[in-house]
Amino acid sequence: MILENTVKLVLDIYKYRKILPPKVSKVILGLGYTGVELISYAYDPFLGLASTLPNIIRSTNCTNIDFAGNLTNKSFKELMSWSYQPPSLERIIGIATLNAASQHILAVKSPYKEIEGDLVDFLKIKQDTKILFIGFMKPMIRKILNKTKFINIIDNNPLIKGSYQNIPILKDIEDLKESDLPVDILFCTGTSLINNTLEGILSIFRKRAKCIVLIGPTISFLPDILFDKGVDIVGGMTFTDSKSTVKILQEGGGTKYFKNFGRKYNFIKH
Repeated sequence: MILENTVKLVLDIYKYRKILPPKVSKVILGLGYTGVELISYAYDPFLGLASTLPNIIRSTNCTNIDFAGNLTNKSFKELMSWSYQPPSLERIIGIATLNAASQHILAVKSPYKEIEGDLVDFLKIKQDTKILFIGFMKPMIRKILNKTKFINIIDNNPLIKGSYQNIPILKDIEDLKESDLPVDILFCTGTSLINNTLEGILSIFRKRAKCIVLIGPTISFLPDILFDKGVDIVGGMTFTDSKSTVKILQEGGGTKYFKNFGRKYNFIKH
């Protein structure tokens, strides 16, 4: 119910704070990320992204995409409600829309405490700190390997090799030993939200992980419900140059190419 409750929260804020609702201006189904751009009076466009999972693309029959050419005619409320769908292109579009609407609200007023400086430095990782990554976060893993070798990685993407820097990449949480389940820090990507595994992950690790961190462009929505579910840090991304980012998405680019057109942030639970 994370997505449903977050959509309700967003709509309630628009209603009770009397914020002028935005309109859908662009929808981009990119190879790496799907983007939804919203426009609202007195602001630059707001762009929300969600990872375009390869397995969803491969399993999607093009003849079943009956919304092509009509998405910008739909309301942002309708597109947000698509996030309730099972894993699909519709769900990805819905999450991207939710992220864009959340960025609009955050621009009006943000009540969240933001971590200053580098996230890894803030976490004070030591040589014996146990880390679990759910989702292959190569830049983050590379950085943390300089601090601790007690790392496990889980990612079932068949395009990713079976190991990284001599660390086996497991396919499922069930492949972990029982002794590996208690961890100091759990890092999880927004992919778990798209493939509908996040709530199960949180139920397993809410009491086993000392700190749960969700990061990535896909998780750039209001963090309230995530905090209620046991997440400690939510790291998203806001875009300062929507036009350039849209161009990157249209040409099949990912984070490496659009990161210079946005700003990463990390909200921490009070």
